[in-house]
Amino acid sequence: MVSRDRLLEAAARVFAESGFRGATTRRIAEVAGVNEVTLFRLFGSKAQLLTEAMACVQPQSCACVLPPQPGDVERELVEWSASHLTYMRGIRTVIRRTMAELDEHPEMRGVIAEAKAPYLHQLYEYAAKVRPPEGPEETDLLRTACTMLSSSLFADALGRDVVPAAYPEPAEDAARKYVHVFLAFLGHPLARAGSADAQAGVG
Repeated sequence: MVSRDRLLEAAARVFAESGFRGATTRRIAEVAGVNEVTLFRLFGSKAQLLTEAMACVQPQSCACVLPPQPGDVERELVEWSASHLTYMRGIRTVIRRTMAELDEHPEMRGVIAEAKAPYLHQLYEYAAKVRPPEGPEETDLLRTACTMLSSSLFADALGRDVVPAAYPEPAEDAARKYVHVFLAFLGHPLARAGSADAQAGVG
Protein backbone atom coordinates (compact mmCIF):
# COMPACT_ATOMS: atom_id res chain seq x y z
CA MET A 1 0.00 0.00 0.00
CA VAL A 2 1.30 3.46 -0.92
CA SER A 3 2.00 5.66 2.08
CA ARG A 4 0.75 9.22 2.29
CA ASP A 5 4.24 10.26 3.31
CA ARG A 6 5.70 9.05 0.01
CA LEU A 7 3.18 11.06 -1.97
CA LEU A 8 3.71 14.12 0.22
CA GLU A 9 7.49 13.94 -0.26
CA ALA A 10 7.04 13.59 -4.02
CA ALA A 11 4.60 16.51 -4.15
CA ALA A 12 6.94 18.77 -2.17
CA ARG A 13 9.86 17.88 -4.46
CA VAL A 14 7.90 18.45 -7.68
CA PHE A 15 6.40 21.69 -6.37
CA ALA A 16 9.88 23.01 -5.49
CA GLU A 17 11.02 22.25 -9.03
CA SER A 18 7.98 23.36 -11.02
CA GLY A 19 5.62 25.48 -8.89
CA PHE A 20 1.88 24.93 -8.45
CA ARG A 21 1.05 25.10 -12.15
CA GLY A 22 3.89 22.82 -13.21
CA ALA A 23 3.35 20.31 -10.42
CA THR A 24 0.90 18.14 -12.32
CA THR A 25 -0.74 15.19 -10.64
CA ARG A 26 0.75 12.97 -13.34
CA ARG A 27 4.28 14.15 -12.54
CA ILE A 28 3.76 13.79 -8.79
CA ALA A 29 2.37 10.28 -9.26
CA GLU A 30 5.37 9.35 -11.41
CA VAL A 31 7.87 10.59 -8.82
CA ALA A 32 6.01 8.72 -6.07
CA GLY A 33 5.79 5.59 -8.20
CA VAL A 34 1.98 5.36 -8.16
CA ASN A 35 -0.90 6.07 -10.52
CA GLU A 36 -3.03 9.20 -10.43
CA VAL A 37 -6.05 7.25 -9.19
CA THR A 38 -4.18 6.48 -5.97
CA LEU A 39 -3.25 10.13 -5.58
CA PHE A 40 -6.84 11.33 -5.87
CA ARG A 41 -8.09 8.52 -3.64
CA LEU A 42 -5.79 9.61 -0.84
CA PHE A 43 -6.00 13.39 -1.22
CA GLY A 44 -9.01 14.25 -3.37
CA SER A 45 -7.34 17.06 -5.31
CA LYS A 46 -3.99 18.50 -6.31
CA ALA A 47 -4.61 21.55 -4.15
CA GLN A 48 -5.19 19.41 -1.07
CA LEU A 49 -2.10 17.32 -1.76
CA LEU A 50 0.13 20.37 -2.22
CA THR A 51 -1.32 22.06 0.84
CA GLU A 52 -0.44 19.07 2.99
CA ALA A 53 2.94 18.69 1.29
CA MET A 54 3.84 22.30 2.03
CA ALA A 55 2.80 21.82 5.65
CA CYS A 56 5.35 19.01 5.89
CA VAL A 57 8.25 21.30 5.05
CA GLN A 58 7.43 24.22 7.32
CA PRO A 59 9.53 25.78 10.11
CA GLN A 60 7.74 23.92 12.92
CA SER A 61 9.59 20.82 11.76
CA CYS A 62 12.87 22.43 12.81
CA ALA A 63 14.71 20.56 15.52
CA CYS A 64 15.27 23.69 17.63
CA VAL A 65 12.42 24.83 19.84
CA LEU A 66 12.31 27.42 22.61
CA PRO A 67 12.17 25.96 26.13
CA PRO A 68 8.98 26.25 28.22
CA GLN A 69 10.80 28.54 30.65
CA PRO A 70 13.52 31.06 29.67
CA GLY A 71 17.02 30.33 30.92
CA ASP A 72 19.99 31.76 29.03
CA VAL A 73 17.78 34.05 26.96
CA GLU A 74 20.35 35.22 24.44
CA ARG A 75 21.66 31.73 23.72
CA GLU A 76 18.19 30.21 23.46
CA LEU A 77 16.88 32.90 21.12
CA VAL A 78 20.00 32.89 18.95
CA GLU A 79 19.92 29.09 18.57
CA TRP A 80 16.20 29.19 17.77
CA SER A 81 16.59 32.03 15.27
CA ALA A 82 19.62 30.46 13.61
CA SER A 83 17.77 27.16 13.25
CA HIS A 84 14.80 28.77 11.53
CA LEU A 85 17.02 30.97 9.39
CA THR A 86 19.02 27.97 8.16
CA TYR A 87 15.86 25.98 7.56
CA MET A 88 14.12 28.69 5.55
CA ARG A 89 17.24 29.27 3.47
CA GLY A 90 17.10 25.58 2.63
CA ILE A 91 13.52 25.74 1.34
CA ARG A 92 13.57 29.25 -0.09
CA THR A 93 12.90 27.93 -3.61
CA VAL A 94 9.63 26.45 -2.37
CA ILE A 95 8.73 29.65 -0.52
CA ARG A 96 9.51 31.84 -3.53
CA ARG A 97 7.44 29.71 -5.87
CA THR A 98 4.53 29.75 -3.45
CA MET A 99 4.61 33.53 -3.10
CA ALA A 100 5.00 34.06 -6.86
CA GLU A 101 1.82 32.12 -7.53
CA LEU A 102 -0.40 33.56 -4.80
CA ASP A 103 -2.45 35.74 -7.14
CA GLU A 104 -3.16 32.81 -9.42
CA HIS A 105 -3.69 30.34 -6.59
CA PRO A 106 -4.99 32.27 -3.54
CA GLU A 107 -5.65 28.99 -1.72
CA MET A 108 -1.93 28.84 -1.04
CA ARG A 109 -2.18 31.89 1.23
CA GLY A 110 -3.52 29.65 3.94
CA VAL A 111 -0.47 27.44 3.63
CA ILE A 112 1.88 30.36 4.28
CA ALA A 113 -0.25 31.63 7.18
CA GLU A 114 -0.33 28.19 8.78
CA ALA A 115 3.42 27.91 8.30
CA LYS A 116 4.28 31.09 10.22
CA ALA A 117 1.65 30.87 12.95
CA PRO A 118 3.15 28.07 15.12
CA TYR A 119 6.67 29.42 15.42
CA LEU A 120 5.51 33.03 15.77
CA HIS A 121 3.21 31.93 18.59
CA GLN A 122 6.10 30.02 20.19
CA LEU A 123 8.27 33.14 20.08
CA TYR A 124 5.56 35.31 21.62
CA GLU A 125 4.88 32.84 24.44
CA TYR A 126 8.59 32.74 25.25
CA ALA A 127 9.07 36.52 25.06
CA ALA A 128 6.04 37.10 27.28
CA LYS A 129 7.73 35.04 30.00
CA VAL A 130 10.97 36.97 29.62
CA ARG A 131 9.16 40.28 29.89
CA PRO A 132 5.49 39.92 30.87
CA PRO A 133 3.49 42.68 29.17
CA GLU A 134 1.50 45.02 31.37
CA GLY A 135 -1.74 45.89 29.66
CA PRO A 136 -3.02 45.80 26.07
CA GLU A 137 -0.54 48.36 24.72
CA GLU A 138 2.52 46.43 25.90
CA THR A 139 0.97 43.20 24.64
CA ASP A 140 0.57 44.77 21.22
CA LEU A 141 4.16 46.07 21.26
CA LEU A 142 5.48 42.66 22.25
CA ARG A 143 3.59 40.99 19.41
CA THR A 144 4.95 43.62 17.05
CA ALA A 145 8.52 42.98 18.21
CA CYS A 146 8.05 39.23 17.68
CA THR A 147 6.67 39.87 14.20
CA MET A 148 9.66 42.08 13.39
CA LEU A 149 12.14 39.39 14.45
CA SER A 150 10.39 36.61 12.53
CA SER A 151 9.99 38.87 9.49
CA SER A 152 13.69 39.73 9.58
CA LEU A 153 14.58 36.04 9.54
CA PHE A 154 12.12 35.41 6.71
CA ALA A 155 13.42 38.32 4.63
CA ASP A 156 17.05 37.31 5.20
CA ALA A 157 16.36 33.73 4.16
CA LEU A 158 14.68 34.80 0.93
CA GLY A 159 16.64 37.91 0.01
CA ARG A 160 20.27 37.58 1.06
CA ASP A 161 21.36 35.89 -2.16
CA VAL A 162 19.64 38.63 -4.19
CA VAL A 163 20.60 41.77 -2.24
CA PRO A 164 23.39 40.69 0.16
CA ALA A 165 24.23 44.27 1.17
CA ALA A 166 20.80 44.65 2.78
CA TYR A 167 21.53 42.09 5.49
CA PRO A 168 23.97 41.79 8.43
CA GLU A 169 27.40 40.34 7.74
CA PRO A 170 28.73 37.78 8.17
CA ALA A 171 25.70 35.66 7.32
CA GLU A 172 26.45 33.10 10.03
CA ASP A 173 26.24 35.86 12.67
CA ALA A 174 22.99 37.38 11.40
CA ALA A 175 20.74 35.49 13.83
CA ARG A 176 22.65 36.85 16.83
CA LYS A 177 22.43 40.41 15.53
CA TYR A 178 18.69 40.16 14.89
CA VAL A 179 18.20 38.79 18.40
CA HIS A 180 20.20 41.63 19.96
CA VAL A 181 18.02 44.21 18.22
CA PHE A 182 14.93 42.30 19.35
CA LEU A 183 16.09 42.28 22.97
CA ALA A 184 17.09 45.95 22.87
CA PHE A 185 13.66 46.81 21.48
CA LEU A 186 12.11 45.02 24.43
CA GLY A 187 14.13 47.15 26.83
CA HIS A 188 16.95 44.73 27.64
CA PRO A 189 14.77 42.06 29.30
CA LEU A 190 17.87 39.93 29.88
CA ALA A 191 18.21 41.68 33.24
CA ARG A 192 15.01 39.96 34.35
CA ALA A 193 16.18 36.60 33.04
CA GLY A 194 19.45 36.75 34.96
CA SER A 195 21.80 36.12 32.03
CA ALA A 196 24.91 38.21 32.67
CA ASP A 197 26.70 37.05 29.55
CA ALA A 198 23.75 37.95 27.35
CA GLN A 199 23.46 41.38 28.98
CA ALA A 200 27.06 42.11 28.06
CA GLY A 201 26.43 41.06 24.47
CA VAL A 202 23.39 43.28 23.98
CA GLY A 203 24.66 46.46 25.53
